[in-house]
Amino acid sequence: MKRKTIYFNQDNHHFYGCHPAADMTPEGVRRLVDVYAAPGTIRAILFCANVQRALFDSAVWERFRDIDDPNPLMVHLRLLAERGIDQFQLWLERCRELEIEGWLSMRMNDSHGLVEAATGADAWHAKWPSEYWRRNPQLRRAPYRLERSWEGSFNYLLPEVRAHHLRLVRELLERYDMYGLELDWMRWGLLFPPGFEREGRAVLTDMVREIRALADAAERRWGHPVRLGHRVPADLRSALDLGFDVPTWGREGWVDLLTLSSFLGAANFDPPVELWRALLPEQTVITAYVEAVAGPAPGAEVLNYDLLLGNAAAAWSCGADGIYLFNECYRESDHPEILRYLLEHVGSPEALTRTVRRLPVTYSQVAPAGAAPGRALPLPLRQSRIGADFCRMMETITVRLASGRTTPGTRCFLRLAFSAETPEAELGTPPVRVNTVPVARSSWPEYRSPVSGFPGVLRSELPEGAGPVLVYEVPRELLHETFNAVELLPPSIPGSLIWAELLLLPPELDR
Repeated sequence: MKRKTIYFNQDNHHFYGCHPAADMTPEGVRRLVDVYAAPGTIRAILFCANVQRALFDSAVWERFRDIDDPNPLMVHLRLLAERGIDQFQLWLERCRELEIEGWLSMRMNDSHGLVEAATGADAWHAKWPSEYWRRNPQLRRAPYRLERSWEGSFNYLLPEVRAHHLRLVRELLERYDMYGLELDWMRWGLLFPPGFEREGRAVLTDMVREIRALADAAERRWGHPVRLGHRVPADLRSALDLGFDVPTWGREGWVDLLTLSSFLGAANFDPPVELWRALLPEQTVITAYVEAVAGPAPGAEVLNYDLLLGNAAAAWSCGADGIYLFNECYRESDHPEILRYLLEHVGSPEALTRTVRRLPVTYSQVAPAGAAPGRALPLPLRQSRIGADFCRMMETITVRLASGRTTPGTRCFLRLAFSAETPEAELGTPPVRVNTVPVARSSWPEYRSPVSGFPGVLRSELPEGAGPVLVYEVPRELLHETFNAVELLPPSIPGSLIWAELLLLPPELDR
């Protein structure tokens, strides 16, 4: 029997913007859940109910369908309303019929289009911000500047901002019979003025306490438990420094589901599940957000679905209870074969051993402004001062790479890429050890990845501008499931190590 371990976020745009008008019917609405349910691995679907406007006929927030725009997103929302169809009610009912947890997900500070709206830019989401936001610049977290939409996000230190969002929370819990309500703090993750993030902890804690009380009232109304979920930064220190006192929320019983996340475009191959589990009640479900874009530093990202599969393998090895997919709902429309493949494989470490997996060094993306960057690479080949860096107190460069579970016959390759200014002739073949054992130089294998082989899939191999590349084959028996120390003793020459990854090829893969 397949394990139901995937938490699937159905975002604010996909169904309305990517499906035809013919699907704006009760049958078309329910069919979406049927597609997701078919592989039998989804435990929960989390339906996004808002951006800065509600995606249903709200009585307390401005409605998205009232935006005057010919975009199918708005047109199809109006069509649903004209036909008297409440898509969220139908989705939640269909989830219950198929024994899937039906959640609503509330974006707690969505900031799509704020800078575009303020500057009058011609952008597809410039009309998304609410009139409430436009009329009240004093409610913004940094009203003195607007470089990007984060500066325009609502300031949760202000009581009127919290009251505005609590009105929608109350309406959702009173209107919809749901399994649980997810508070998506990562949309967009900055809630307080610069320098006031720690002061915001108590404010958010009081707000979450009030939301739990509203959920308790909903439990009495609906006659069953109503869970609370939170999507927060994966790094504990960053979560606390941004105002999310999740350990306190957990002790108080306000965290049933916790999703360790980045924003977008930064897969985390080292989610600190063990740390969070030590701080939260035993029954808390901890999931890890995984994606197909990964990099060791900002601007060095690579896009490849083999990375998503490796990301899931790493999450399982770190102790996650489930895998959280965000924005993969679009594959239901443009690449249903990819969606089916992902749903059939990311839900268990056993299934992932039958896939191609790439597991690189990555950085912790989310941190408050001014914090020390969490990037792991680049690392210079020539040190200016030995002993200054505790993580590298000698010439040897050490990187930590996850491998996840492997099976007999799995082939493993280590790839190291260097900056363009690195002189290849002088680089030579420096010695490399994996978990203290020397490994031999090899070449990058030719293989056919089932996911990346789908037509039209965007993929990349290495960060833009990469220079020399070295490849080593790693015997499977050397690998630890969680993390592996890769030691490189480079020559003292110009250049940097900018990329490091493990590639795992299953034994049954056609070569």
